[in-house]
Amino acid sequence: MVAKLLGTLIILAALTIGYTILKEDLDLPKTSGKKESAVCVQLTPAQQLAKMINDDFQNLEAEGQLPAEWKDIATVEIRMNSTLARTILGKERPNIQRVKQGANYLELEIVDLPDDENPGVIIQASLFNIKSKNKIFEIGRTYTMNDLNKIIPEKTTEGPAKKDATTSLQDVPGTDTSPTATAAPVEETTAPPTPQSPQQPRK
Repeated sequence: MVAKLLGTLIILAALTIGYTILKEDLDLPKTSGKKESAVCVQLTPAQQLAKMINDDFQNLEAEGQLPAEWKDIATVEIRMNSTLARTILGKERPNIQRVKQGANYLELEIVDLPDDENPGVIIQASLFNIKSKNKIFEIGRTYTMNDLNKIIPEKTTEGPAKKDATTSLQDVPGTDTSPTATAAPVEETTAPPTPQSPQQPRK
């Protein structure tokens, strides 16, 4: 009687262990699939370029290289004078953070960086006060195709991409002049580019 009872218990224990192992094996592919889809999100070229620009300006702000007035931008005007940027971005545009009752507006002029080996675009960012129309700040940034190729797939569980995975950039000194455009909601125009000296990306 005792032997039969022990045999029954051993059989039940074996069945329980076998069921547990089988269940884990069946669940493993589903769990792995969920993790994989949550880690990497493939970006289009337009999203990659917009992300590279967004990350760059966020890094500049975090490093204290942008003035305090940058946090008080109400409107953004994009002057698209770059054939390369227009082709890559399509309808995608850089996303500069704005505030509803901001006192300043930002003008982004995008022009081509002519280079047979490593073409790119130059963004001339000019910050103005809406009431006085005085220029507060100006900075130029260069983005090349080599920089764009360094963009890695976005990880949804992590923050913005590291700086060394986005851009190799160069500042342009600013001047104090009045803007030619009035403050308006986010809009895009095509106008003759502002003359400026050729720039080369930092290697």
